[in-house]
Amino acid sequence: MEGITRAVTFYDINCQYNKHFRVRVDRSRYLDMVPELTIIPGIGLWHVHGHQDSCYVRYASNFIEGIGRIDGEIMETLWAVST
Repeated sequence: MEGITRAVTFYDINCQYNKHFRVRVDRSRYLDMVPELTIIPGIGLWHVHGHQDSCYVRYASNFIEGIGRIDGEIMETLWAVST
């Protein structure tokens, strides 16, 4: 993954999960992440509305620079056809 300096992740509770993400990776025997990689947390557009108002501007994909138009809910759309 040489040359990749940013990664955007989407998770329903990224506002909390991402707070100590790097610490959990650093303490893991099984995970490794280069220090130069910046993780940009996002919350899917459907889920972010259930959060505090401050989460919307900080984590909604509409406001993450450079990612284009994505809803961050791909897993839900894949599961929808199986139910």
